[in-house]
Amino acid sequence: MRNSIRSVPLLLTLSILLFLSACSQRNERSDSNPSTSNPTETGASSGAAIYPIRTDKTLSYWLQSPTTLKPSVQDVPFYQTWQKRTGVKIQFAEVSSAQAKESFSTLLSSGNLPDIIEYNWLNAPGGPEKVLNDGYILRLNDLIDQYAPNLKKYLKDHPELDKMVKTDNGDYYAFPFLKEGGMTQQWAGPVLRKDWLAELKLDVPATIDEWHTVLTAFKEKKGSAAPLSLGSQTNPLQGFLDGAFIGAFGVIRDFYVDDAGQVQYGPLQPGYKQFLTTISQWYKEGLLDRNFTQTDRKALDANMTSSGSGATVSSGASIDRWEKALAGQDPNAKFVFAPYPVLKKGDTPKFGQLAWPYGAEASAAISAKSKNPELAVQVLDYAYGEEGYRFFNYGTEGETYTLENGKPKLTNLITNNPDKLSYVEALALYTHTVNPGPYVESRELIDNLAVTNEDHNYDIWKTDNLKHVLPPVTITAENSSEYARIMSDVNTLVDETTLKIILGVEPINAYEDFVKELESLHIKRAIEIQQAAYDRFQQR
Repeated sequence: MRNSIRSVPLLLTLSILLFLSACSQRNERSDSNPSTSNPTETGASSGAAIYPIRTDKTLSYWLQSPTTLKPSVQDVPFYQTWQKRTGVKIQFAEVSSAQAKESFSTLLSSGNLPDIIEYNWLNAPGGPEKVLNDGYILRLNDLIDQYAPNLKKYLKDHPELDKMVKTDNGDYYAFPFLKEGGMTQQWAGPVLRKDWLAELKLDVPATIDEWHTVLTAFKEKKGSAAPLSLGSQTNPLQGFLDGAFIGAFGVIRDFYVDDAGQVQYGPLQPGYKQFLTTISQWYKEGLLDRNFTQTDRKALDANMTSSGSGATVSSGASIDRWEKALAGQDPNAKFVFAPYPVLKKGDTPKFGQLAWPYGAEASAAISAKSKNPELAVQVLDYAYGEEGYRFFNYGTEGETYTLENGKPKLTNLITNNPDKLSYVEALALYTHTVNPGPYVESRELIDNLAVTNEDHNYDIWKTDNLKHVLPPVTITAENSSEYARIMSDVNTLVDETTLKIILGVEPINAYEDFVKELESLHIKRAIEIQQAAYDRFQQR
């Protein structure tokens, strides 16, 4: 995902330009003074909106496609109802996750921006401070103080989150996607076919050596063509990015914090070479899917609902779906969760999928070009109030949920959908809860949705991840260009070399030259910049 930007496909470019043209025409018709919103339009002279807001203005909104079940966002029931509830019409422009980085770059370079941009702003070129200083998005402090009472109260009540969602200078830059804990932060991990393990009289593996034994048995005795299958929808190395397998060697493919509080870069550490040695051997032995660099969701589903694969790293929701699909073929087919692998049995895994409650993904910033920033803020603030919280997570009362003893209970539209949609697919149409975005994701809902039992025990996936992965730090505007320049070259080199060694294109001995090349690209300077950012975060 961090490789150098490729040329944008023609159709994507044309769609963006058409959208930007519409934004330009709308902005030209709007009041040139963004601070003169009419109180009767925004709801109250105090700035706190009364929903639905009375206005004839339309906002423009750029985001990644939330679902492929409908032709466009405008056809998704949730987004239709959201506009009705807030009283504000929204013109959406959507891109696929695969196109998001390219499209975002094109959007910024055009200089003609929509009112609201939903993106991971920590991954924006130069980070939040630079895009603020360069005039792409607005500093939101005053706007939140005056027009977003719901978010303001929520952050006041949760100071640990307030610390995360702003820059070191104290600037708010986006309406954040926040997670309440539990399975909203931890939802994925290693999983294997339980029935295969039982048939082969093998225990659930805990160490790298035990995993090798199990995968070899799956290949030789079950005829599995791809014993370990890993998804790569967003990155060829996606299956390893959250710490699975690589974390056993005490590193990740990124920056992390060691036990002494010092920032390290995983690919520079000896553990990274150990990881490459192990996984390249697994690939050579046919234990790792030969197509792991291009396994999309459809291919992974096919592998896991057949005899093609017996192990993967995935979300609990996907595992639930696979079990239902397998039930019609083989009633004994079951999956069992496994701990993140370690080298020594009994050790606590250092890394694994466990997200910070704020990671900046799909957070909504207000464009500096917006003619209606107050209105945009009030529309976004709706999600952080009591009514908006329930709507974003549960949908519409009487349609997607009812209240029993004061608590929402999902209806058959979600749990037993008449169109044969899975509960995840139905939620994606009528709520926001299975997608990141500017709202607070309900722990109670997500925890209750998951199928939990002895085999599906999410506690098995617990790690020390948040002790070591970097929190949402921000690079200073002064260092942002230098850091981005270094890491553009570094990320390209790391991904290319990692893949070449795993695939056997280059021998493991190439690692030594790889480290020297990283140093020549000034990776140590990047580590210094990240260390300073981490130290500043600790002082917030």
